[in-house]
Amino acid sequence: MRDRRPRGIAAAALALLVVFPGRAESQAGLGHLDDASVVPAGLLRARVGVAWTRYDSRFTGFGIEPLGSSLTADSLGSQRFTPLAPLEALIGSASGSPFTLSLGASRLGALAREEILPVSLEFGLTNRVTIGVTVPVVRKRASVQFQLDSAGANVGPNLHRTSTAAQQNNVAVQTQFASAAQQLRDRLDFCSGNPGAAGCPELLARESEAQTLLGSSGDFATTAATLFGSADSQGQAFVPMAQTLAQLAIAQRVAEFNAQYRDLLGAGSDLLTAVPTGAAGPAGTVQFQQYLFSELGRDSLVMRERVGYGDIEFAVKALVLDRPATAERRFGRQVAIQGGVRLPTGSRQSMSNLVNLSLGAGALTLDARAFADLAFGRAGLLASAAFHSTGADSPVRGDRRVTAFHIAPRWHLSAPLSVHGAYTRRHGDVSEATQLVGGGVSFMKPDALRAGGRLPIEMRFTHLEAISGAVGQPKYFRDQIEVRIYYRLLRR
Repeated sequence: MRDRRPRGIAAAALALLVVFPGRAESQAGLGHLDDASVVPAGLLRARVGVAWTRYDSRFTGFGIEPLGSSLTADSLGSQRFTPLAPLEALIGSASGSPFTLSLGASRLGALAREEILPVSLEFGLTNRVTIGVTVPVVRKRASVQFQLDSAGANVGPNLHRTSTAAQQNNVAVQTQFASAAQQLRDRLDFCSGNPGAAGCPELLARESEAQTLLGSSGDFATTAATLFGSADSQGQAFVPMAQTLAQLAIAQRVAEFNAQYRDLLGAGSDLLTAVPTGAAGPAGTVQFQQYLFSELGRDSLVMRERVGYGDIEFAVKALVLDRPATAERRFGRQVAIQGGVRLPTGSRQSMSNLVNLSLGAGALTLDARAFADLAFGRAGLLASAAFHSTGADSPVRGDRRVTAFHIAPRWHLSAPLSVHGAYTRRHGDVSEATQLVGGGVSFMKPDALRAGGRLPIEMRFTHLEAISGAVGQPKYFRDQIEVRIYYRLLRR
C-alpha cells in the first residue's frame, strides 16, 4: 500500500541529518552499527556487535606522536617531562649555576586496546515503531613498557632516603652552617657593644659583607636541606650524582662559604667541612616508577586493564518514510528517527594517566539520531546523524554535547551482499572534529522481512581509521562486526 504519511514528517527527519552543527567525539556509541531499519510488529531482533579498537599514537597540532612521547627522550629532563622542572631549578640554585637535569636516555612504549561488545534487544511494537535496550560490555587495556638507560644521566636516587650515613652527613651540613652563622652573629653583637675590642674595628668595617654572607649562606643551607634532606626533611627523590659538575660546584660553594666565615671570624680551623651527599649512581626504572607514584601521585608504568558494563541505553525508533525500490520505482528511500537515554552505569574510574580507561560518561546522556537509507539500482547510500548531550554533573572534562555524522555509500554485488565505504565526522562543544574513514562488507536481506518469509540473519563488517582529530585525541584503528538475528515473539 502506498505510504500516505505527510511529506513534512520525512522532510523534518531529513533536515535533522543536516542541521546538526557537527561538534566532538561521542562518549559512547559506535558509528556504522545502525541503520534506518526497524523491527516488524511482533518480532524480536537480537543484535550483537564487537568492536576492536587499538592505538599507540595521538594527534598533535603538527601531526601525530607516540603515546609514550612524554617519557621518550635521548636525555629525559624537564623539557620532555615538566614535573622535573622544580628539581632542576633547585639543583641550579644549590650549585650556583644553570643546570640541565638528565635522568638518562628513556623510552616509553604504550599500546591501548579496547573491546566493546554491545548487546541489543529490539522489539517491534508496530511495523513503524521499535523499542530497544543496549547493554555494552567494555574491556580496556593499556600495555606499557618503560626503559631508562643511564647514559648521560647526571642525577640519581637520593641516599638520604635509604642510608643512615647519608642522613647523618646531611644533618651535619645543616648543623655546621647554623653554628657558623650563629658565631658570626654573636661576634657582630659583641663588637657592636665593644667596638674597641680586639678584631672588632676590622669586623665592623666589613659588617655589610658579613650580613651578605649570613643571607647567602642561609639561603644555601635552606636549599640544600630541601634538595638533599635534613633532620626534618627527606629531600628530593633525585640529587646530583657524586663527581658530576653540579655536585662538585656544590662542594666548591661549601668551601667558599667556609673560607669567608674563617676570614670574618679570624678562625684558625674550618667551620664547614661536611658536603651534602650526592647520589651514588643513576636512577633505574624502579626508582622512576616510585617517583611517579609516590612523589607525583600518578599511576606506575605497568599494564592496566578494566572490564565491566558501559552505559546502558534505552531507545525508541520510528520509521517516518518507507518507500523501497521496486520494479516500477527504482529509487528507494527509507527515513527513521530515534530518541534514547543512556544511564550512567559505566564506571568513570580510569586508573591510568596515559590512557583513558573509563567505562562510561558518569552522568545521564540524552541521545537523538536520524537515519536515511537511499537506494538506486545496485548503488545505495546510508547517512545518519546523532546528537548526544551529557548532564552537567558529569565528571568528564571537556565535551558534554557531541554530534556525529556518518555516511556509508555501498554497491550491491548481489541483492543481499554489498561492499561499502565509511566516513564519520564527530565534533564536541570543546574539541575539534575527529574524522574516520574506512569500508567493509554487509549481508542484509530486508526483503525477507517484508515478504514474511524465513527470518534472516544479517551481518556487517566495517574497518575504520582516524585520519584527523583534536590535540590529544588518539589516532585509532577500529574493526567492528555486527550480527542480527530475528525471532518471532508474537504471532499476528
